[in-house]
Parts: sequence; structure tokens; C-alpha cells
Amino acid sequence: MKKDPNNMTLLEHLEELRLRIIYVTIVLGILALITFHYSLQILQFIMEPLIKVLPKTSHVIFTGITEAFWVRMEVSLYAALLFGLPYVFYHIWMFVNPGLTKKEKKVVLPFVLFATIFFLLGCLFAYKVILPIGLKFLVSYGGAEISAMPSIKQYVSFFLRICFAFGLIFEMPVLSFILAKADIIDAKWLIKKWDYAILAAFIVAAILAPPDVLSQFLMAIPMILLYVVSIGVVYLAQKPKNEEED
Repeated sequence: MKKDPNNMTLLEHLEELRLRIIYVTIVLGILALITFHYSLQILQFIMEPLIKVLPKTSHVIFTGITEAFWVRMEVSLYAALLFGLPYVFYHIWMFVNPGLTKKEKKVVLPFVLFATIFFLLGCLFAYKVILPIGLKFLVSYGGAEISAMPSIKQYVSFFLRICFAFGLIFEMPVLSFILAKADIIDAKWLIKKWDYAILAAFIVAAILAPPDVLSQFLMAIPMILLYVVSIGVVYLAQKPKNEEED
């Protein structure tokens, strides 16, 4: 990893990628052992939005002997990934930007910080806004004649899919910054494509959000706002270069 990145061969780049994956895997494995010890508390935190909307006669169940154990394992792994995000983002940044100048290397810490913050904000938005509304709609959809008995495995998978989808969506400004630094996109191009961006936001919301219109709007609107923020981020990222050209 200490070799000059500009003189590295393809095999050396692949070897660097392999080593970084090993480092990340080891750290996430250690974190998973720690989070498994608290997996029951984490699971209770995850179940809270569902418990609030379930009728008193309903319960969360598991249908297989090993289902509860594997759910706690899954929760532990995702919790480890969440706590290890700064370390993961650091290695991602260091790999995709091997030829950084001294000035550009100063961006590493802000990238790790903002990438982590935006991802957590996306998860928090899903937990506090999207899930309560979506779950209330889905649970009440069965009517008074049908009692809700959701499977813990099914619910946890649904919960993680929604939270991580929003976490990734909130990374849009960070991704835009990287693409701008790589001269792949610019602010003018993003402004020209605003109509496609709005259409894409509603398509993604229709696929990922719960099947009620309100939840889909609550997912699409932040995506559109993040697109606007991304335009500003790209403009600021390329401003020094544009001033030099002028």
C-alpha cells in the first residue's frame, strides 16, 4: 500500500483492494462479536416502530426454531456495519483516490465525516418518519377481521431494507462531490437533468417505499432536495478549478 499509486500495475491495485477488504472484514468481525452481546437490546430498538402500531391482541412471532437466533445474528452484522462506517468509508476513499495531492488528502477526513453523518441521517429519517407512517398503513390494511402476527425475520428484513435504502439515498451529495472531483459531472449538467432526477426520485420511491402514497412522497421529496443540495456541492467542489481556468 505504500507504493506510488501512479506506478502500480493492475495486479498491484487488485492486491491493494484485497488487503483493504481483509482489513475491513476483520474490523467488522470484531464489531459483530461486540454487537451480538447487545443484539437483544438492538432488536428491541428495531421493533419499537412496529410495536407502537400493532393492536394489543397482536404479537411478533418467529416460526422456525433457529429463526430468532439468525435474526439476532443479522442484526449484529448490520449494527457492526453501522458502527464501522467511518472505517469502511475511509478505505473506500483511500482506494478510489490513490493519486491524491497533499491538498486533496485533506479532504479524506471531511469525506469520512460527512459520508457517515449523511448515512446516519438517512437511517434516522427512515426510522422516525417513514417507518411509523408506512407500518401504520400496512398493519391497518388487514382490517378488523384479520389479526396481524408479523414474523420477526420478515420485519427485520423490511426494516433494514428501508433504513439502508434511505442511508444510501442520503449519500447523494457525497457521491456528487466525488464525481465532481473526478470531472465526471458538473453543476450545469445536473441542472439540465433536473426533470429526469424528479422522475427517477418517484420511481425509486415507488420501488423502495411502503405501498402507500404518503410514504412514497416522503421518500421522493428528500431525494429531490438532496439533488438540489448536490448541485450546490458540485458547484463548490469545482469552483476553485473554474476560477483557475478563468
